Amino acid sequence: MLMNGEYIENLMDFQRCFSMEELIYSYYNGELEIFLDKIGEPEKAEQLRNIPENNALLLIRLYDIFGFKYEDSEETIRNGYA
Repeated sequence: MLMNGEYIENLMDFQRCFSMEELIYSYYNGELEIFLDKIGEPEKAEQLRNIPENNALLLIRLYDIFGFKYEDSEETIRNGYA
């Protein structure tokens, strides 16, 4: 999966290259779920499948799944895992 112009292969890469816009895009197009299954994170993939459609709290749910703090910006997330 691509994120921030880089091919990512695991959760460390995901966090290092984190982009909120691309996170949401990959969620809606199904790529995020496939990525999680592929890297051996079926629990996270299942959590994605259980998010109700048109959920106004989508970003909060996604942050919960990946263990990010709500107040963290994209840059904070990337710098914290680089």
